[in-house]
Amino acid sequence: MHADSLPLEQRTDPYRDVTHSSIGFWTDNGGYYHYATGEANATYEDVLPKVKSSHEAAGVPFRHWQFDSWFYPKDAKVDPGGGGGGVTNWTAMPSVFPSEATQPHKGGMAAISEKLGHMPMVMHNRQWSPDSDYIRNLSFTWQVGPKWAMADDPLAFFSYFFEQQRGWGLVMYEQDWMCTEYDGVDALQTNLTFADEWLAGMAGGAAKSNLSIQYCMPYANDILSGSQHAAVTNARATGDYFHAEHQWAVGGTALLYWALGLLPFKDGFYSSSAKQVGGQTVGPETDPDREALMSVLSCAMVGPMDGIGLLNASRVNAACRADGIVLKPDRPVFPSDTCFLASEPACFVYHTYAAITNLGTVHYHYNDKAGQPLTPEMVSIDGADPKADAYAVYNWYTGEASLLEPSTPLAAGYEGHVYAMVVPLVGPGDLPAKWAPLGEIGKYVPLSSKRVLQVVMAGTTALELEVYGVAGEVVELCALYFDGTAHLTKLCASATFEADGRKTVSIER
Repeated sequence: MHADSLPLEQRTDPYRDVTHSSIGFWTDNGGYYHYATGEANATYEDVLPKVKSSHEAAGVPFRHWQFDSWFYPKDAKVDPGGGGGGVTNWTAMPSVFPSEATQPHKGGMAAISEKLGHMPMVMHNRQWSPDSDYIRNLSFTWQVGPKWAMADDPLAFFSYFFEQQRGWGLVMYEQDWMCTEYDGVDALQTNLTFADEWLAGMAGGAAKSNLSIQYCMPYANDILSGSQHAAVTNARATGDYFHAEHQWAVGGTALLYWALGLLPFKDGFYSSSAKQVGGQTVGPETDPDREALMSVLSCAMVGPMDGIGLLNASRVNAACRADGIVLKPDRPVFPSDTCFLASEPACFVYHTYAAITNLGTVHYHYNDKAGQPLTPEMVSIDGADPKADAYAVYNWYTGEASLLEPSTPLAAGYEGHVYAMVVPLVGPGDLPAKWAPLGEIGKYVPLSSKRVLQVVMAGTTALELEVYGVAGEVVELCALYFDGTAHLTKLCASATFEADGRKTVSIER
């Protein structure tokens, strides 16, 4: 099955809800606040409101948060990679949120939710402990292994479990360590249907509570089974941040996930190249643009994880509009066919695209190999006889522009990789004058359907674009003008939005 052959209604909408569509702040493994608060003797309840205030001061419009496994009790010590220990009760520990002990039913998660402005929450969970409160105190029967356990009736258990989480903003349930639970509960491997029932019960319970699910550390069979359930919207498609080689390389896994209708989540990242002293991972991150870029091109969530005062606001804001909505391509990034034809397992030539009304398909090209020219085949354009004036190429890092040739040189950016867009040339009839709209070139995806809605007119003296903006935004839009020779001129115009809505912006010669 071709990756684009699945009907759209069977795919996860990259803009399904605010959690999927907007930038969020994550506290995942490898990030600053994963089992670290950055302040001596400070609790998460002390620190997280300060983190939120720092985001507001920096002008970064985060619209959801993610809490990882640091907030709930386990039956064993957690190792540096995040492993170890089954869940005994999926509630906030008083050592993390002290108000849990002093204000029953009003403190803990409810209190921190209020302090964070009732942000939608993505919440991590791991494998169940055989010594959990759910086994000791509830009437469900369980399949128990040496370290992990699973309820005999997953639908009944998860329906009960998710019902208990109402009232503090849970929107997405993150089920991690799926391979560990599968390996540690014999019934999941020996009973022909139990593993499918486990995933179906989890998804059914989530759907009853209007929650979505993210899979983490799944086996391939988990992905295949989970793709049957609408509540399962995405799965982690890379290794843990800072703990895996090529953890940014989302494209190969994205090819499988998208074919099955799931979004491939690239793990959270540091947006800054500064050392993050005091956090779980000090770093530094040497390729923060690539981290942010791959998150955006994944079409899943975008989750920076920097400490207070360390977030690179301009880099994060390059992912989104002023309301936090991520400017995404139309599908997750995937390896170019040229990688498969060259039989290179470590080939990181990636491609994705966005369709803009009255323009056509805009192609986005990433190449980890500096110095390798762009060919039309790398972006699925027939290169057998390319027209000299059919496409323009814009180098996102250097700002250089040229017409697409059978082999187009592209200089690498400061991080050593190439990122460029290939844009159709449009114009008035058979006249030699043409335009290549570039859109908002300060964004990772300059031409996204959430920003540039359509080309209204491409005349001899002006290009008109219909654009969506957010109240208070000043949006600069650019285009290349081709005069019929080899000369390309970049021209730009700005639009100010007094309210959310659409405007037609004219870029003139």
